[in-house]
Amino acid sequence: MKSADGFGRAYWTCAGFTLFSAIVSAGFSLLALRMAGGHEYALYAASRSVALPLAVIYAMTLRSRGGTATLAVAMTLVQLFDGIVGLRLHDPGRAYGPMVFAAINFGLLVWMNRTAAYVQDLHSSDSRLRGLADDPPGA
Repeated sequence: MKSADGFGRAYWTCAGFTLFSAIVSAGFSLLALRMAGGHEYALYAASRSVALPLAVIYAMTLRSRGGTATLAVAMTLVQLFDGIVGLRLHDPGRAYGPMVFAAINFGLLVWMNRTAAYVQDLHSSDSRLRGLADDPPGA
């Protein structure tokens, strides 16, 4: 997936995993809501969790690198805090799974940002070279 605007593999991988992470988080919130029998705190948690995948889809639709990066940071923090809760509950499944998701999401975010910076640097150096070629000799 090569693209002149820099929306290549790194962007779509980060955006896709961020969406996957948000959907998994929302799924667990909805499951907790069902298990809690509609407890008001579970309702609030579910409403926030359902909003995140929708926001990721919106950022992906706009192809907003900044929006996707912001939501990737948010999902990294959500998963990190979920992992901390799992540690406090002494439940390895609820601790290590979210921690792995947080690490993967963070790694993909770094990859996306480095790729975007590299592409931007290539475009700026290319335009500088074109500008030099347009200058008349001896100028």
